[in-house]
Amino acid sequence: MRWNWLPAAMPGIAGLMADMRRRHGDAFVNSCWQKGVVERQPRFFFAREGPLAVGTPWPEIADVAGWQVTSTQAALFLADPASWVVPARAS
Repeated sequence: MRWNWLPAAMPGIAGLMADMRRRHGDAFVNSCWQKGVVERQPRFFFAREGPLAVGTPWPEIADVAGWQVTSTQAALFLADPASWVVPARAS
């Protein structure tokens, strides 16, 4: 995934994503990014930090898309890891 711009533009989100990687693994976070950002599917990935937003919001979190988020606040929403199965790669 190409998100090398993210730490400079959204350091709080980058930190939250690093925590999610430690807790749920790279494959989970990569899949959420692919589906929610690249493919624009709701219920996978949405983040806000300051005036920036990335991903696709879904109805249950639609209010967040309109929040006034300060430059020191960050909000990250990912798919529910408990109900998520990351597709296995074919070998």
